[in-house]
Amino acid sequence: MKLAGKVIIGILIVVLAGLGFIHFAPGFDLYLVRSQSMEPTINMGDLIITGPTDGNVEAGQIVTFNLNGDLVTHRIYSVDETAIHTKGDNVEDIDPWTIRSADVVGSYIFKIPYVGWVTRFVQTKIGWFITIIIPAMILVIWLAKDIVKEALRTDDTPAEDSPVNRG
Repeated sequence: MKLAGKVIIGILIVVLAGLGFIHFAPGFDLYLVRSQSMEPTINMGDLIITGPTDGNVEAGQIVTFNLNGDLVTHRIYSVDETAIHTKGDNVEDIDPWTIRSADVVGSYIFKIPYVGWVTRFVQTKIGWFITIIIPAMILVIWLAKDIVKEALRTDDTPAEDSPVNRG
C-alpha cells in the first residue's frame, strides 16, 4: 500500500509541476471552459491548454481570443484579408462577430477533462472546507500529537526514532 501511495503522490507532483510550467511559460496558458459551445470537442468543465500561434491561423483551428474583454474558445470557420470568422462546434450559425489576428491569445493544444468541476467545487465554501480546511486541521492535529508526545516523554526514555531505540 505504501508503494501505491508513493506512486500516486509522484504522479500528482509531476502533473502539478507540468501545469505550473505551462502556466508560467510564455505564450502558454490554462483556461477553464464555462460553456457548451464547443461540445463534443471541448466540454464545459474541461481545462484547456493553449499555446502561441505566432500570428498563423487557419480555418479549422481552435483558438482562444479576446472578445471585448472576455476570452472565447471557438473554431476558426474562415479567414480573409481583414477578419477571422469563428464558430462554436455546438452552434449552428457562424458567430455574429469577426476578430483580428491580434485578438487571438492562443491556439488549443489539448484538454484535461473534468478538472474544471474540481476547481469550481474548491471555490465554493463547502469545497474550500473539505479540500483545504479539513486536511490542514488533520495536519495540525498530527503535528500537535507528536509535540505533546515528545513533551510528556521522560528524559531517560529514548524517542522512537532515536539511535538507542533502533536496536
